[in-house]
Amino acid sequence: MAMTIAPYLALAKSAAHEDSANIGKVVGSVLLGIARIVLIALIYRAAYQAFSHNPLPYQNAVWSIAVYFALILGLNGRQIFRLIETAVKTGAVETELIRPVEWRAAKFCYLIGRNSLESLSLAVAFTATLLVFIGPPTVAFLSPAMIAAYVYLFVIAVVTAGAMYTTVGLSAFWLNDAKSVFRILDKTVLIFGGAFVPVALLPAVVQEVVRYSPFGVYAAVTQLFNPAMAGRMVPTLVASTVWTIVLLGLCQAVWLRAEKRVEVNGG
Repeated sequence: MAMTIAPYLALAKSAAHEDSANIGKVVGSVLLGIARIVLIALIYRAAYQAFSHNPLPYQNAVWSIAVYFALILGLNGRQIFRLIETAVKTGAVETELIRPVEWRAAKFCYLIGRNSLESLSLAVAFTATLLVFIGPPTVAFLSPAMIAAYVYLFVIAVVTAGAMYTTVGLSAFWLNDAKSVFRILDKTVLIFGGAFVPVALLPAVVQEVVRYSPFGVYAAVTQLFNPAMAGRMVPTLVASTVWTIVLLGLCQAVWLRAEKRVEVNGG
């Protein structure tokens, strides 16, 4: 079935409309996010005062984590797992296949649209909070080309999240407890993706492993404020692009096998 982008954009727009109507939820999320980022800033300030040698400026380290919280966790693409798993476990996937859109892509676009206002609000709130609380990061090393590269990395990070967590959701066709796989993957992504510690502060060997692993797609986005990325951008772009293609292919291969089970069970 040929896919056109218009229905998926319409789904995302409709979901964003719903989110804007629930302004209380967005405000609550933003206030909680501000409290978290201020706490993280305080913890990192103490850590930076205790250790004299730090490869990343203090402000840049905190801003890197803020990027991850606002853009990656804010859009919450990982929750596609729950939507897919629920559809599989309840048998709703058979109904989804009747619709004139690709059901996995439709659910993901709806999810991203639903969380877009919250993500944008977090980005604005974090920017204002950190400018007042710790000051701006060092960005003299950034160039228009690097900014364009980061925009590209952000887009494929979102796509990779969709592919990775959709694949885990589809595993519910075979596993009684796909949530266990989700938890293991999710915690690993959080640790190596830069949610707790910026990748630039990890040991050099770990940085190299992360950079050329699937988690590097997430980690690359959080290194917007890492001066050392200027010399590593090209290999990062190549590795991230390759892993995105691989994970999309894996997701499709798993679905093709799962689809046969739907046909057998659902007729």
